[in-house]
Amino acid sequence: MISIQNYFLPIIYSAILSFILYYFFYKKKILLDQISSSKHKQLTSKDSSNKVILCGGIIVFINSLFFFDNQLYIIKIFSFFILIIGILSDMNKFESPKFRIISQFFVVLIFLLLNKNLIITDLRINFFNNYLEMELISIFFTIFCILILINGSNFLDGLNTLVIGYYILVLITILIISIQFNLNINPNVYYLIIFLSIIFLLNFFNKIYLGDAGSYLISFLTAYFLLDFILNNDSVSPYFISLLLWYPAFENLFSILRRFSLKKKVDQADQGHLHQMIYTKFKAINFINKKYLNTSTGMLINSFNFIIFSLTYKYYFSTQKLIMVIIFNLMIYLLLYFSLKKKVN
Repeated sequence: MISIQNYFLPIIYSAILSFILYYFFYKKKILLDQISSSKHKQLTSKDSSNKVILCGGIIVFINSLFFFDNQLYIIKIFSFFILIIGILSDMNKFESPKFRIISQFFVVLIFLLLNKNLIITDLRINFFNNYLEMELISIFFTIFCILILINGSNFLDGLNTLVIGYYILVLITILIISIQFNLNINPNVYYLIIFLSIIFLLNFFNKIYLGDAGSYLISFLTAYFLLDFILNNDSVSPYFISLLLWYPAFENLFSILRRFSLKKKVDQADQGHLHQMIYTKFKAINFINKKYLNTSTGMLINSFNFIIFSLTYKYYFSTQKLIMVIIFNLMIYLLLYFSLKKKVN
């Protein structure tokens, strides 16, 4: 276990670093979000301050360099590449989303080839496991899962505290399980929770945004720690990890299907995400003061996931029950989406 002294220094350091970087980027007008250029974020960002810095990911990365174990040098290196891809995206340097996804693909591919122990080979269902026994299929399946998570997180990054809060919930859940049921967990998870909590507070008060760089980096780091968690705990069902990540993953997959059905480009950003519909509905009925609507909507959505995780974490080993909960979540998502679609339109 990590002592109190080990907690205290990262909290103080991360807080100081966050304010220093915020001040630096703000004064230099670097990564300044002047009403997000991404269409899927415009709906909510236009109601927020136009002087918010997209440096959340940079802060998390710099903190990880100092506080993550030296044994994680590979994850630090590849986190840097993921961060750079995100920064280039924030600066609109990619001519097409395809180049961004291709870049992500090769970074994750090389990362997995250097860490083959993280490749997914067991889904607890023989039919799928027969295919995953083939290394090429298992590698590409793992890449697919990580990319779905990374880009799904970016889709969700349209409300303050939504993405950051979600991943804090995910990491705290596996932390609680490891303590309560004496499971193995990478101690660096503690540090990542601390870093995200500092960013959460700054994002709550609309001082810092994650940007593409932040959402990519946080989801990549979380994917690593979850794969490491299931690797070191045979009793944990892979569907528990699926449950923890159901929201960003399904948001991505459903958005692709939705755009395809509407004959739109699947890589073209839009404003048809569920969280945007909820935000628009709340705005129409004056649910809360406009000043707090963005953050309040994000926290309300995360409240649902908090309840789900709280009720199901004790069943981390039960594949059948976990699949049922995942199906329940998907049904709730679809019911909300189609009930709001007509009203919003």
